[in-house]
Amino acid sequence: MNVLYDSHTFSEQTFGGISRYFVELMRNLPERWDYSLPIYASENDYLKLLLSPPRTISLKNFPEHRKLYYIINGLADKTALKKGHYDVFHPTGFKPYFIGRVKSPVVVTVHDMIYHYGLNPGKHTSEIMADMEATTRAADRIIAISEATKQAIVRFYGIDESRIDVIHHGFNPVILPQPRPGFLPERYILFIGHRGGYKNFEVLLNAFSIISQSDKSLNLVCTGRPFSKAELRRIAELGLSGKCMCRFFPSEDMPSLYANAECFIFPSKMEGFGMPVLEAFSSECPVILSDASCFPEIAGSGGIYFNPDDAEDLATKINETIGDPNFRKEKISAGKQELKRFSWKKTAQKTTETYIKAIRQKNETTNES
Repeated sequence: MNVLYDSHTFSEQTFGGISRYFVELMRNLPERWDYSLPIYASENDYLKLLLSPPRTISLKNFPEHRKLYYIINGLADKTALKKGHYDVFHPTGFKPYFIGRVKSPVVVTVHDMIYHYGLNPGKHTSEIMADMEATTRAADRIIAISEATKQAIVRFYGIDESRIDVIHHGFNPVILPQPRPGFLPERYILFIGHRGGYKNFEVLLNAFSIISQSDKSLNLVCTGRPFSKAELRRIAELGLSGKCMCRFFPSEDMPSLYANAECFIFPSKMEGFGMPVLEAFSSECPVILSDASCFPEIAGSGGIYFNPDDAEDLATKINETIGDPNFRKEKISAGKQELKRFSWKKTAQKTTETYIKAIRQKNETTNES
């Protein structure tokens, strides 16, 4: 059995949970399953994790390099679709170009419905939402990565629940202990990923400013793009200059970041799943996260929850976590127990079960017609 994945998310992302998800799926497919990934140009960091990664070239030094990726890889996608050497098509993004081009069953993974809640507005939002709905409705079966995401699909699209399978992400176990890189401060709390809008970074900054008044040696480490001018101004206004650092970290450095942090903060108001929660649990790092969206479903008893609109509540939870060694150990232990519910092999196995359902449904529909 062969699954065709397209290039979309690997043209779009250098890092990111969606591309990581698809790489882990490919790495963990059961033996009798194979995959095709038609891709020629990419700077995605996770492709190197594949046992037999496709040969790709990076165009990041070229102007408009993302557009070049879409053009070059898009042609490869359409060629692969036309050849038809696959049993299931699983697009990695939400571009409905495949409608009318594919005869095999289609499985689509919905990672979140954030745009539909109005939490990530932008000039292309309406186009993104239209593409997402068209792609999802065209699928024979739909994978939701959490029960919260499934309920949002039903709410906004009115799709029958029987077409949707909830399949959680997995995680990659790490080997402990992880040494602390020399460029990291001795004591820090950790924030990972994008910081705009619904990611709720402002509440974390406000909470950190409260903590810093009494805890002078604590720092805030962030991953991702450098702080913007507006963020640097806000950091200065709060008296936090010199206490906040931000830089890109390759994926192989992430276990050390988690393992040496006082705690990991996930203040987002909405996520489809929250893969960093499992990564932190695996690195024995306590997780403080908002009591919203899918977080209680994923983190369970391992999470330390706060009101995402209340910086003082977050500051209190941070102080309790780093100030009480017994409480910290208790939450680390609970997180390790929660991890037993998740693995990439389980994710891949359940996903192939969805592929089989999609093939059967397609055959039944063809026979009826």
